Amino acid sequence: MPQTATEKQRTNVTLNAANLAVARELGLNVSAISDAALADAVRAAKAKAWARENAEAIAERRAWIEANGTPLADLQVLKID
Repeated sequence: MPQTATEKQRTNVTLNAANLAVARELGLNVSAISDAALADAVRAAKAKAWARENAEAIAERRAWIEANGTPLADLQVLKID
């Protein structure tokens, strides 16, 4: 059964002992911090993968705009030159 966004799953991670000790002294929620850092890493990896997978189409679009200009540029209200 797939997990929902709010479901939690136990796992084991290895952390630097000194950092963990200080985090506990400061009352930091190591689990929440780790989850947030993992979510950021996943978002960044997905963005890189998307950019890699679509690099050719993006390059073609940029080349087309360079050759033909921005579509509907004559209707653009705010022109940046």
